[in-house]
Amino acid sequence: MRQRFHFICLLIVAAILLPAVSRAQSGSVEKRESGRTTTTSVTPLRQGVLMRNGKMMEIQGKGYAPLTKARTFPNGSTLQPNGTLTVTGGEAIQLNEGDRLDLQGNLTRSPVVIQRNTTVTGDTTGIGKQLLQAQQMNERLKLLQEKQRVLQRKSELLQQTVQSKPDAASLKKLDADISALQKQIAAQEQKKQ
Repeated sequence: MRQRFHFICLLIVAAILLPAVSRAQSGSVEKRESGRTTTTSVTPLRQGVLMRNGKMMEIQGKGYAPLTKARTFPNGSTLQPNGTLTVTGGEAIQLNEGDRLDLQGNLTRSPVVIQRNTTVTGDTTGIGKQLLQAQQMNERLKLLQEKQRVLQRKSELLQQTVQSKPDAASLKKLDADISALQKQIAAQEQKKQ
């Protein structure tokens, strides 16, 4: 009985380690992200300066031009091209994506939505196979765990049988459960081939 238990434990460990070994043999996959930034403002800013895609941009009509030199506003604040705003009290504030200043120098913080596109390149053909194999291994592991549970219950009943009168009906039910689980495992093995 102990040999069966050790064999089942060995199968479970093999089921867990097999996907890790197959992953070590796969090709490389490179992931790149690109995208653009959009603000969620309802009213567009027609004049002023806006932090857009990490750069300070002056709004000119319907277009944008990069801020190339420091700009001082009527309220006394100064904006650097790197996005640092120095207010009249001397406090320096770093502007974030979507933040904007009107022509008077008043700061408006704006929530930002970043739209991203992800491109995966490289040897991706094995990923689908590996996912399918992992799913099959997971199903097999569940069946083996259930079989282990039933065998453990049978072992407990057999130990009780030695100490007291045998319970034939319970033993027959457990044998039927083990037989059904073995058929399911065999059917799964045939699917893989």
